[in-house]
Amino acid sequence: MNDKKYKRLEYLRHNIDYLTIRERQEYYELLNEFTSHESYYNPEEAEEYSGYEAQTNDYDNGYSDEGAQHSSASNRRSGRSSSISPTLNERRKNVKKDKDSKKSPKLGKNGKKKRHWLRRILSVIILIIVVMAGFFIYGYSRGVKHEGGVAKPETFTSLKNSDGSVNILLLGADKRPGQSSDVAHTDTIMVLHMNAKDHQMRLVSFMRDTLVNVPGVSGSSKINSAFTVGEQENRQGVNLMSETLKENFGVNCQYYAVVDFSSFATIIDSLFPTGLKIDAKFSTVNGQKLSAVPVPDDLSETEGKTSTDKVLTADEAAALGYPDGGGTFMMIKPGVQKMDGRTLLNYARFRHDDEGDFGRVKRQQQVLETVMSKMKNPLTLFTGSSALGTTRAVTMTNIPNSFLLTSGLKSLFDMKNGIKSTTIPNNNDWQNAYDRYGGLGLSIDMVKYKAEAEKLLGQ
Repeated sequence: MNDKKYKRLEYLRHNIDYLTIRERQEYYELLNEFTSHESYYNPEEAEEYSGYEAQTNDYDNGYSDEGAQHSSASNRRSGRSSSISPTLNERRKNVKKDKDSKKSPKLGKNGKKKRHWLRRILSVIILIIVVMAGFFIYGYSRGVKHEGGVAKPETFTSLKNSDGSVNILLLGADKRPGQSSDVAHTDTIMVLHMNAKDHQMRLVSFMRDTLVNVPGVSGSSKINSAFTVGEQENRQGVNLMSETLKENFGVNCQYYAVVDFSSFATIIDSLFPTGLKIDAKFSTVNGQKLSAVPVPDDLSETEGKTSTDKVLTADEAAALGYPDGGGTFMMIKPGVQKMDGRTLLNYARFRHDDEGDFGRVKRQQQVLETVMSKMKNPLTLFTGSSALGTTRAVTMTNIPNSFLLTSGLKSLFDMKNGIKSTTIPNNNDWQNAYDRYGGLGLSIDMVKYKAEAEKLLGQ
């Protein structure tokens, strides 16, 4: 079809409402000729336009019978309706849209609706996380505030491992109510090793009577005296203990945490208000297997006696192997039970069974492992946020909150291989010797145990 006829067809189409019968006949003839032309029409498009006649054959009802008959005949010839006859470009666009919609039906309204629901679900999840974080921060701050703020930390020289692992020095001071820190020793000396590569934490305990060289002190000293000496020198106890571990065992301590009698009991009661379930284990006491073991209750002086407390005379205590005379003792039965903070403190400090200080170290490791395993429960972390704030407030530490909420939590939840506990020295792997004050201590193979400590705790 030439351009002249095409232009004529377009003119008639735009003026369809004003055409005479003759012009309308011309229009339909041109339209039929145009749509049948090879340059436009092809078999693939036949189905797209075959239904036009059925849809629009009533257009000319307002004309004369002759015009209506002519229009009907023309429609049959052309197979098209004048009222909706699109231009060439418009029809090509419509055909392309129809084909695209058949090829990719999933990109229609259903896809958009699905994405809409995904965005809504994601928004709800984010909102829940924000609310939980808000409650956690609020509870944590309330716990800290309840204790009057955080314990004042000591000056500490942080020593880091070259492999990126982290060591935390854990000290339990035997500071009794009414005592100052400069007369306190450390019943508990542990180093907690955190290494993301191992999916495991390592806990190394150093027996408190181990003879070592304390920096700045001549002669051999028990390792727990390093804390006392340091506290007497302008509250440098934690730092001197860290330096002692470095000099004797090659251990680098990046962070530290210290608790005493009272703060330990407060922490346990805050984190586990209904008690902490633990399997109490004792060796024989003075060769006897006891159904209830008398354990010294140091907090009885300030907090009063409990229903399980019993007062023993000096003779009764001596018969059970207690050299320090009588007093108030808490009777603890072996076996699985729930302990409050005070009972757990007395259990962890007990050393008067026949395993002596080595038995105490095992109980301390058992208590810490149990606490950490319970802390892996997310409900404990979020519902007990106030308790965590209390724990932070009564613990003297240099561990930043940012570390606790990132690397600390990650290591705790990633601890699929558990905790590996080791004691230095091992049971009976020592010789009796005396320290610089004439006190009986433990002389060990320092070369052997330095190599072992570096293997377990890094360098």
